[in-house]
Amino acid sequence: MVSKKLINIGADVEDTYFKFQQQAISDIVDALHKNDIVDVLFTEGVALEELNYKEKKFLSILEEICERNNWPKNKINFILPNLVQNKSVWPSIELGGASILIDNDLTENIFLGLQAENIKTKKDIQKTFGIFVNRSQWDRLLLSGHLYNNHREITMQTYRKDLVNPGDMIELGIDQLFWKLSSNNSLDAPAIQQLCNFISSLPHDRGSNWSRINQQSTVDNDIMSWYNNIFIDVVCEKMVTGQVFFPTEKTARPLATKTPFLIMAAPNYIKNLHKLGFRSFRKFWDESYDYQQGVQRTESIQRIIDELARLPINELRDMYQEMSPILEHNYKLYMDLTGEKILSTFGQKI
Repeated sequence: MVSKKLINIGADVEDTYFKFQQQAISDIVDALHKNDIVDVLFTEGVALEELNYKEKKFLSILEEICERNNWPKNKINFILPNLVQNKSVWPSIELGGASILIDNDLTENIFLGLQAENIKTKKDIQKTFGIFVNRSQWDRLLLSGHLYNNHREITMQTYRKDLVNPGDMIELGIDQLFWKLSSNNSLDAPAIQQLCNFISSLPHDRGSNWSRINQQSTVDNDIMSWYNNIFIDVVCEKMVTGQVFFPTEKTARPLATKTPFLIMAAPNYIKNLHKLGFRSFRKFWDESYDYQQGVQRTESIQRIIDELARLPINELRDMYQEMSPILEHNYKLYMDLTGEKILSTFGQKI
């Protein structure tokens, strides 16, 4: 009889690294000594080949461990919900591990859950931008800081990190942001000053009860009501590096509220939305940023933000009316979409 052990990495992943990495590797090695197969479960749609541990790739470390112990690599089986994971990077990878793949309980579905909510859309555009952040990450700091420093009067914004809380300060992602900017030759005095200005202003919370989210619903009803008053949502998905497509409630919110969007995510994210049948806004602004990742992508999004910020609110309302066929199409497609359709579109099955 084949013995198996499950190691649950869970959702403790921040794009290319995850918390408690050393402990996870230790647990995997211990399980490999005692079992025929070790299932390593991620509930976030990571790109396995992009995960790092210190100076090495996570997969390289596991490969070295297997070689030292004369274990076949397929003794480790990865389970993750990345719909476009490159399966050539490891001999045993399967799709699973997240509620995006579940049809029968919409209240637990991270992407389709808003279908079960009674969302009322009554657009009365008062602000140009919305950006709603709970967990911090380097790219969210960069985009949120840009909007705060340059366009705060026309932005509805949340960033729920309180500097009084030491844990929140540690988890801001400042170290990653500095490394990303310096690697891109974008770390200069103005950038540092803008970042400091934004961080010193935290937290930004418009009074919604964030603790309600994911208890019985995938939605914060306060945030959903704010979509009535913004022209465009600056979406910050969690995975922004490598070959990843793992849509969450962050993408669902503008689709379900008939709101235009800019999306900070991994390359080809909008292209993958197109595969599902959704339409986007290349008629209105340059969407070539979808082929980019990292700081290049944030800088391209910032340029679009600055262009839109120059438009008066009446002009944005007229543009919104021109976009109405796209927004209605996306709303209807989202409300009718199923997990089965998502899987079949990307040639996947459970």
